[in-house]
Amino acid sequence: MKIISPKCKYESFDLVKCKCPILKMSVFSGVPDSVWEVFCKKRIANEYRKGNIIFYEGNRPFGMYFLCTGQVKIIRTDSSLHSSIPRVIEAPALLGDRAFLAGESYLGTGEALQDCRICFLDGAYFKKLFLENPQVCRALLRRIAGALGKAEEHLLDFGFKTVRGRLAKHLIEKAAEAFAGAGGAAKANGGQPAPCGIKLPESRGDLAKMLGTSPEVLCRLLAEFRKKGWIAVSGRDIKINDKLRLKQVSQR
Repeated sequence: MKIISPKCKYESFDLVKCKCPILKMSVFSGVPDSVWEVFCKKRIANEYRKGNIIFYEGNRPFGMYFLCTGQVKIIRTDSSLHSSIPRVIEAPALLGDRAFLAGESYLGTGEALQDCRICFLDGAYFKKLFLENPQVCRALLRRIAGALGKAEEHLLDFGFKTVRGRLAKHLIEKAAEAFAGAGGAAKANGGQPAPCGIKLPESRGDLAKMLGTSPEVLCRLLAEFRKKGWIAVSGRDIKINDKLRLKQVSQR
């Protein structure tokens, strides 16, 4: 882990010119410039390499983490030391916000899935700078409510969908993110969306844990999807050839 405070490569205050991804989060849309100026003075900016741990399951949070760039996977371990990956968090985002706001321990370990730039703000400063802003409080409530909805959907998927369905849904969601990141949906071709290329950041082992299966089963399913022409696979690069068919599979 490399500490890069106090200078941040995104910093340009003049906030109009600042390109830090955190500023683009809707949860902070009503925060005045004066608050961000204090934030940049008080926060600690770090660079985490792939595999570095940000926080550990069971530890108490002492502040808020701001994921500026990169991706972080949340790992949960049961009493038999079996691990699962309930979610992957992509920048820009908050890390460990539920545990911090609830005053509880982290329910999982946060590990950098790729090189990340993360800012940490002491809890006292976060409460003073952001929680005193009613608009931010309302946005945080909406964010937590949305996270609860996703958690419920995740449980329903594991309870009622097959592994094939969960994999198909995961690929569709990644394709949607790729479309959004490219600035819009792909052009349709006779009612069928054009092929979409995505790159999975996680390893086959991590993806298997996310889907609740083994790497062997995951590889067999990817081979099946490829054989049927729904996808093309090259390492972690996957091209979606038949999104409509994958959507049908994802519903069961």
